[in-house]
Amino acid sequence: MGRAVAGLGVAAAALSVAGSVSAAPAGAPRVPAQPAASPSYGTGFFEVYHGHHIMGWGHDRSACAYIDGMQLVLYAAGAGQYTSALQAFQPERGVRAITRASVRALGKYHMAPPRDVVAHCPRFATGAQHS
Repeated sequence: MGRAVAGLGVAAAALSVAGSVSAAPAGAPRVPAQPAASPSYGTGFFEVYHGHHIMGWGHDRSACAYIDGMQLVLYAAGAGQYTSALQAFQPERGVRAITRASVRALGKYHMAPPRDVVAHCPRFATGAQHS
């Protein structure tokens, strides 16, 4: 139960930052968000990478990652490495690295919602279109 509450706290912190960034007027300077911290999940990240908003936290099978608010399904590959279907299951070290590699594979396109979401990761409404 403690991990679930801590995970929700990280997600809420990331959402509060995500809402303020996505609501900024066009052309407004973007201030990088401070990483969310949680004793059970470590330090998370929230940033703009190659024009996409990315965030993530956790480790091993508890890791969660998002691109433009859409869940990126991660597969733990052991020794701190992860893969994703989006970048053809090439292993990367760390949640941030796999999320960034997935963004590079995605390019200018938008992600489709995953068929099989990860149950322990929160779902976010993704009504805003990416430009």
